[in-house]
Amino acid sequence: MKRDFDAIAREKFDLIVIGGGIIGTGIARDASLRGIKTLLIEKEDFGYGTTSRSSRLIHGGLRYLRMLEFHLVRQDLREREVLLKIAPHLVHPYPFIIPIASLYYQIALSIGVRLYDVMASSKSMPSHQHLSRREALEMEPELEELKGLTGAILYYDCQAPFTERLGIENVLCAAEHGATIINHAQLTRFLRDGNDVCGIEVLDCLSGEAYRVKARLVVNAAGHWVDCVRDLLHGGPASTVRRTKGIHLLTLKLSQKALVLFSPVDGRLFFVMPWLDYTLIGTTDTDYCGDLDAVCADEADVVYMLGGLRQVFPKLRKEDIFYTIAGLRSLVHIGGEKPSDITREHKVLDHKQRDGIEGLISVLGGKITAYRAVAKDAVDMVCRKLGMEVKCTTAEVPLPGAPAVSQKAVAKAAKESGLSVETVTHLADLYGSRLSQVLELVRGNKKGGQPICSHFPDILAQVEHGVKQEGALMVSDFLLRRGAVGLGPCQGLDAVDTVAQEMGRLLGWSKTEQQRQVEAYRAQAALCQRFKVGTGAR
Repeated sequence: MKRDFDAIAREKFDLIVIGGGIIGTGIARDASLRGIKTLLIEKEDFGYGTTSRSSRLIHGGLRYLRMLEFHLVRQDLREREVLLKIAPHLVHPYPFIIPIASLYYQIALSIGVRLYDVMASSKSMPSHQHLSRREALEMEPELEELKGLTGAILYYDCQAPFTERLGIENVLCAAEHGATIINHAQLTRFLRDGNDVCGIEVLDCLSGEAYRVKARLVVNAAGHWVDCVRDLLHGGPASTVRRTKGIHLLTLKLSQKALVLFSPVDGRLFFVMPWLDYTLIGTTDTDYCGDLDAVCADEADVVYMLGGLRQVFPKLRKEDIFYTIAGLRSLVHIGGEKPSDITREHKVLDHKQRDGIEGLISVLGGKITAYRAVAKDAVDMVCRKLGMEVKCTTAEVPLPGAPAVSQKAVAKAAKESGLSVETVTHLADLYGSRLSQVLELVRGNKKGGQPICSHFPDILAQVEHGVKQEGALMVSDFLLRRGAVGLGPCQGLDAVDTVAQEMGRLLGWSKTEQQRQVEAYRAQAALCQRFKVGTGAR
């Protein structure tokens, strides 16, 4: 992905997409596949915000049946099947157990999962099963602690262990089909032709230089920053999205399968999910009005989560939490409801209809599961406004790392490369069939096979691949969104110096810049470390 702002400024694009989260990158992919000349800019890095701070699930949303949002559940179950087809290396079937401890939940959940199965037409996963108390405890012994346990329900959804990689592969696909993709580039103002938007001014966050770029249309897909983008055009009458915070905890592995539990405080469901070799627990849903670039868990969030967990894991303490993750949802703004009751439906807003301003479209709300459908709706509107009739093909075209790599191919690649089967399996989980690009770097330089962290399988060659093939420009870009070492208990702090040195070699950083990168990453990681052993809540 070339970064030539002078050349970009000489172009006139059909479409500029603001925001490099999963929806923005999905829009860029869809538009480029339809032959629309597209530029995507992201002020931080691809997947920096909500995309990398989610529950990492691709699911229909069982709880939305209670809210009677049948259209939303049906759409997301359909999209779940699409992602299993186009990204089988990143999206996997995932079993959940819902323990039953009351007659009410037994009746309500039995109806819910039965309806869930019916709505998942043409599904590729097993139907739900009812488990006796004995069967539930055989499958998940920890449930012995749950008072009143009478049985359980086993059902299936999907997990995307590396949602960051979904965004990256949308970026790669878009670039392969002619899109220009730039991270660390911030919108500073809109260009106007009378009352119409005709382009943007963009700041290169690395050089500090500003450039003007012309376009026929601009799509604002900035997620929870969507109103900040809109306000550069005009101070809107009211917010278009409601921001709610969701937190997750990372702990040692607590269960064999994912558990669906219900908070004793407010009855809201949350998940206890095996992830990598650990457990990811979440999430909360509370209104948020703070700094959009410094979202973090507070003591009340963690106390709430622990209160629910102790039904099954009574000995779990704050000191058992490696770190916390906090992200924001961007929900279509409707006043009055509790955050958990607000629809997860999306809306594509044409500012010509709302504000009389031609050339700007905003995407509001939406779930990661449905990102492809949200992108399709946005690009359908783009096509109508550009006078084009081009079919969406994103449900048929596989993402670049598809298909998944077989165990036989992993064993062969391990033998040929001299790497362990564990390491090659990890690379296959991250890159799918594109792992061959990383292995080629190892063959060219044996140092590339060296681990960058003593307790995680990421290797040095991934850093070079991330810089040269995937647009990694900051240490955090690699540690958190290209590789996976930053997602482990040490948060990549044991690897940060090694990664900074290698990226410095590749990108020509001075020693001073390398140290600045290390310090910036450590400061970012500290936001997630409020509840590590001995620190307590600040």
